[in-house]
Amino acid sequence: MALRVRSNQCPDAPSTAYVTGEPISGSFTFQRIILIVAWVCFGITLLLWLGLVIPHLRRYNIPDEQRQIFRIILTPLIFAIFAVAAIHCYSAASYLAAIPNLYEAWALASLFLLYVHFVVPEAHTREEFFAQVEHRKQNGEIVPGRTLKLFRRLWRTVFFYLALYTILIIIGEILEATKAACSTSKKPRVGHIIIQVLELGGTIYVILAIIKFQRRFKEYMPDRKALPKLITFKLFVLVTTLQRFVFNILKSQVQGSSKVTYRDITVGIPALLTCIEAVLFTASYYLTFHAKEYRDHRVETRSISGMFGALLHALNPMDLIRGIGYALTFRHQPAKSSI
Repeated sequence: MALRVRSNQCPDAPSTAYVTGEPISGSFTFQRIILIVAWVCFGITLLLWLGLVIPHLRRYNIPDEQRQIFRIILTPLIFAIFAVAAIHCYSAASYLAAIPNLYEAWALASLFLLYVHFVVPEAHTREEFFAQVEHRKQNGEIVPGRTLKLFRRLWRTVFFYLALYTILIIIGEILEATKAACSTSKKPRVGHIIIQVLELGGTIYVILAIIKFQRRFKEYMPDRKALPKLITFKLFVLVTTLQRFVFNILKSQVQGSSKVTYRDITVGIPALLTCIEAVLFTASYYLTFHAKEYRDHRVETRSISGMFGALLHALNPMDLIRGIGYALTFRHQPAKSSI
């Protein structure tokens, strides 16, 4: 009698999922062609990024603002790096995708912090400032403390999202490794669906929270191109987020062919699109995140000297980690901030 063994492997993956595509022209397979294009796009993105970031590091006059800008403009490059790696090694793509997705969440928090610094440069006066900003109802009635409550609520939204998204990414990696989430199944398991919906919903929700902060306090951010910064970065986040969601749905619907395989469609094409998008959005950052607004800013003494020191400061994530801790202590601390 044959025993039926329960397999923990994901079901319903097409029979062509793991085959190598036949050459399209000469010895060039579809995977090899898009890999070449992806490398070209990555090279262009890298050059554009260096053209943006080097002037910032050389004129690192407002560290608390420019570290956030550094993180934001690094986002497309991070996506391009891992997109090229995914095309090069299809089998590792599902694991590699989590890293840029996680970085995107941290960059969103950096954009929020950038706006906060635009409004209140001095961290220790932050809550005092928001407590003094009047909030008027439509009938003209002033509500004391309402603006501070709004600031705290938006801060909690952004940094709770950052913490929860990090946890979701870790859970997703565990489910992927244990085959508990089957993205190729025509009947995806509940865990995979829940994580995808939570990631998309959480990203959209925090984007709306940052938009609300920008709209409410835009009068305190004159000549900072706050809205263009919001549009260029948020558009990249929305495009990549929706692209992930759509292609995750398509994974269970496509089959592929002998020349353009299942993985070419489900991994290669979205990764190539990401590389192209990285070029376009990094180029757009020259209009919104260029260092020229810091060129004429003079400081008597620099707290950070040299490009290497500026780079280390920009890469240090402690302000974001403290931001999570700060969000947890609103009920227990006086009206001041130490972030």
